[in-house]
Amino acid sequence: MKNKTLTYLALSLLCCICACTSVDLCPEAGHPHITDMRVRLNWGDISKDEIPAEMHIVASRIINTWRTRGIINTSIDPATNNNITQQETSSDTRTASNTKENSEDNSIESPEETASSFYLRGGEYNIFIINEQYADVPAQTGDTEQSPTPIISIENLDNYIHDNKVSVKDLYLQISSMGNEKPDIVEGNDLPDFNPDDEYLQEIKSPIFYAVQKNINIQTGQPTILDFDMQRISQRINIVFNIRTEGNIKREDLAAPIIELSGACGRFNIADACLDTTRLYRMAHQVQPDEFTQTGEGTYRCVVHFHTLGVIPSAAKGHLNGPGILQVALQVSTPQLDSSGAPVADEKGNPVKNSRYIYGAINPYDELTAAQLIEVRDGKIYLRYSKEDVNIEITTPLVIKADQIVPNDTGMGWQPHDPTNPDDDIIIEI
Repeated sequence: MKNKTLTYLALSLLCCICACTSVDLCPEAGHPHITDMRVRLNWGDISKDEIPAEMHIVASRIINTWRTRGIINTSIDPATNNNITQQETSSDTRTASNTKENSEDNSIESPEETASSFYLRGGEYNIFIINEQYADVPAQTGDTEQSPTPIISIENLDNYIHDNKVSVKDLYLQISSMGNEKPDIVEGNDLPDFNPDDEYLQEIKSPIFYAVQKNINIQTGQPTILDFDMQRISQRINIVFNIRTEGNIKREDLAAPIIELSGACGRFNIADACLDTTRLYRMAHQVQPDEFTQTGEGTYRCVVHFHTLGVIPSAAKGHLNGPGILQVALQVSTPQLDSSGAPVADEKGNPVKNSRYIYGAINPYDELTAAQLIEVRDGKIYLRYSKEDVNIEITTPLVIKADQIVPNDTGMGWQPHDPTNPDDDIIIEI
């Protein structure tokens, strides 16, 4: 009897095993493995004019690593429509390393994944959002289609998505440099070069925004909307200085100044907000009409705006090369005089004028240091977030007499330089 009981039990177990192998334990229709995801970006009091049209979203599942990225359309309401497109995942192109380590999970996308605008698989995620910038594309001519040139890009993002050995600590936000080229506003004006080894950065037109959520548990089977509070991580620096003219110089005799600032950081670690200062750059900007205003008789005010990831001050107050140096190039027109010193007039009786660029430099060491644009911790340099604009006001005015800059008596103010006169070189302390 005992043997019969054991026989019946063995047959029952065998039947159960056979039955289990023929049943779909997790049918896709009844138990989806993904969730359609959208995001709601909360901009707070940020001006609509400053909100980028698109944002990058990057998500990484912590356990059983799986990564994806997409593009957020900031004009779409996630409550009514999918607002993330152009999805790319670690399933799209598998490398040898992640195929071996995660072969089951990184398999080819399922039909439900293919049909989704942007999806996440179930699990716990770290997710961050950040924006890139591109230069304006010139009008297309003929059949040649030009791709936009990146001004700000995420370095190593492709490797991060497709290779699990690449860490989030390897992701950097990079402002593109101009290499051996110079901005058009600088190229033809023979500015004195106090930092010949420093490349120019592409000019950033608008702020950089960032948001992150960590350890987010994604439940599959229903659409999910995640909220992100956006934060401006780039600094908007307003450099303010005054110009005073002496003699018969009118507003129309002054062209819009060209401003150059050295010591700009161009590379930012996304994971820990640490600045890469192994190489520094410089920024150039042509003052716009609304940034150059007359404040009184012979006095003018310039307010120049830079978007930056931080500026490193000079090592000492007396330096006029290296980081943290502000340079101004200004075209001044003065009456042409004859041999007797009388003004020369044209055939219509209008005064004939000569124009030339004059150059000056100043080291705003105290102003940059007081602004605390950067923070040093544990031997590393970090970007200091500032919701408000940072104002760097140069209290010493730039004084122009005739077509010359008047040097400051203290040696710490504006120092003139004439690139056409080899004996007028600024003495640079090394």
